[in-house]
Amino acid sequence: MNKMNKYSIFVSALILSAVFLAAGCGEQQVREAAEAVFTDEDRVDMGKQPWVLDIEEATIANPDYRNTRWTGEYMQMVLMSLKPGEIIDLEVHNDHDQFIRIEQGEARVLMGKTKDNLDFDKRVKDDWAVFIPAGYWHEVRNVGNVDLKLYTIYAPPEHPEGTNHRTYEEAEEYGHSHEH
Repeated sequence: MNKMNKYSIFVSALILSAVFLAAGCGEQQVREAAEAVFTDEDRVDMGKQPWVLDIEEATIANPDYRNTRWTGEYMQMVLMSLKPGEIIDLEVHNDHDQFIRIEQGEARVLMGKTKDNLDFDKRVKDDWAVFIPAGYWHEVRNVGNVDLKLYTIYAPPEHPEGTNHRTYEEAEEYGHSHEH
């Protein structure tokens, strides 16, 4: 599908979502409308090969809590969508840095040298970037009233190639270790 057609479908899905919400439809119906244009092809890890994408469009269109889109040998890019109130659980990466870019929504970012002293506390929103050094405990909370849409880059990769969790609950079942 060419970029213009995909963009038109994306805009149509956003308009349809707004109409559903205005008509009093529930979040599940809005999610189903968004997923209608977000195909299984949009969930394929394109790693270990050259690849390009409109990262803002892909991030905002992503309905999944965690969608690993590119895993290389030394880096990984993951799209994330957190519902209001959801979090990226408190974790630490002792052997790698992490970058987060917020494309939509509002978040509270907590970081610290120990999990009991998260003395770095910032609110961020659209167009902000977060740099997490190796060895820092961190947590990201969606404190807004819309889905928090972000992408994150790990160097080196954090998740197995092709990891996809459609919901926070599914990610929890995965049992990802938060301390390594």
